[in-house]
Amino acid sequence: RVQPKPRDPPGALSRPRRRREESSHSAPPMVCRRSGFETVDARGMVRWAPGESMSPKLGGAPAAAPVQTQCCGKAMAHARDEVIGLLTEAEACHIRLFGGQAAPWRLDFGGQEVPLADLRSVLRIGATFLVFELAGLGQVGLRCKSDEEARRLHGDIARLKADYERFERYEQNSVQTCFQYYGKLASQQNMLQDSVRTSLYRKAIIENPTDFNGKTALDLGAGSGILSFFAVQAGASKVYAVEASSMGEVVRQLADGNGFENSVEVVSKPIELVTSSEVPEKVDVLVSEPIGTFLFNERMIESYLCARDRFLKPGGKMFPGVGDLFIAPFSDSVLHWEQHNKNSFWKNTSFYGLDLSSVLKRCTEEQFKKPIVDYINPDCLVSTAQFKRFDFKTVTVESLQNIEMPFDFEIAQTCLVHGMAGWFDALFEGSDQSVNLSTAPWCPGTHWYQIRFLLEAPLAVNAGQHIEGILRMEANTLQSYFIRLRMQIKGTDIVSE
Repeated sequence: RVQPKPRDPPGALSRPRRRREESSHSAPPMVCRRSGFETVDARGMVRWAPGESMSPKLGGAPAAAPVQTQCCGKAMAHARDEVIGLLTEAEACHIRLFGGQAAPWRLDFGGQEVPLADLRSVLRIGATFLVFELAGLGQVGLRCKSDEEARRLHGDIARLKADYERFERYEQNSVQTCFQYYGKLASQQNMLQDSVRTSLYRKAIIENPTDFNGKTALDLGAGSGILSFFAVQAGASKVYAVEASSMGEVVRQLADGNGFENSVEVVSKPIELVTSSEVPEKVDVLVSEPIGTFLFNERMIESYLCARDRFLKPGGKMFPGVGDLFIAPFSDSVLHWEQHNKNSFWKNTSFYGLDLSSVLKRCTEEQFKKPIVDYINPDCLVSTAQFKRFDFKTVTVESLQNIEMPFDFEIAQTCLVHGMAGWFDALFEGSDQSVNLSTAPWCPGTHWYQIRFLLEAPLAVNAGQHIEGILRMEANTLQSYFIRLRMQIKGTDIVSE
């Protein structure tokens, strides 16, 4: 988990999110068993063949299978007894649940595909009866053979939906800290006064009038509303400013104070909980500042992708549309020495009559597990940076749960390699021009800084030798990632992690 320096805002983990109310939507533990859903009779709702459309994500549980949407959608508007009576008129058909890291999860209802993002809820209203609420289709009913089959299907789909939205997965102390932090004007001021960030966002929006003039926009994690106001200045006819913290009140005040009250509509809740009545249309462009240190800290980009799936028109623009994650090995003996000597207190062998040195090793390990977030002298980099590109227009939420960056660097000088440095670029690809926001060490500083992952045991490398290995990122419930770094001198068995 990234630990900012003291000058960084404390608790700056993510955009604030409100805790979702507990409901019957919560999923039971994943079931990894194979079986099929049989029709209750020849005119029942679902038939699923074992082995059809199986997904590793579901651990072998049945992939889903749909209904006759027109009949069921109409039936759900009536009382439950009438619904059950009408459902027997429907013909049997198949529901398929498919997707994963390569493509967003989707439900196939009798040949009509519905993105998981459009599944508003799945309710179990009887022992064997489930109701899906789908954007654009209304309510769809499903009758299963038994209570056990209904429970398992409901659990699998609800669990997958919760994984997609992630909201209930975060530790609530972390979420509340973020609410409190981003609800303060001082925190917003810190970001607004980052002139690199603010000026480049304005340049990307204002200098692409083709994408904004007369168009509708959605500003995700609006904060003070600055990007919403830039969009209006660029000619947007309507901007939905989605902000879950109390800062939504500030957006309204600033909009009224600048004559934007008819152009900016504030939606005060997390994007995952926004309904079609609150944002009743697909928008032409998404604007957001969803990026954190090392691009993905705060895990706001996943909410950005949810907004894309739910509210962006096909072919709509995203500002930013691409993120490039860079890494490069570095050598910094002073930094390594500083970290190594932070354990000096635990070297004490006579602390009020106690010997503390038995935990010295543990203290050292803890220090080197902490990423260092600060500005990097470019001269410390000992090889050309490599990067991995993330196209926000196509990348899936699921693919961001585990990120891997294999590497092979040729070292430019004889040195001790003390670890890996990282930073990111955000690219705004407009119709009129492209703008690049870079946080590289040789660019003007931003509030994102750069980041370094230290090796406790440095690698002694000669000029021309290669360092190979892999950097792994695993999403956690603290709205951040656990990082694992493995570096090896190529052609040897010398490894450091």
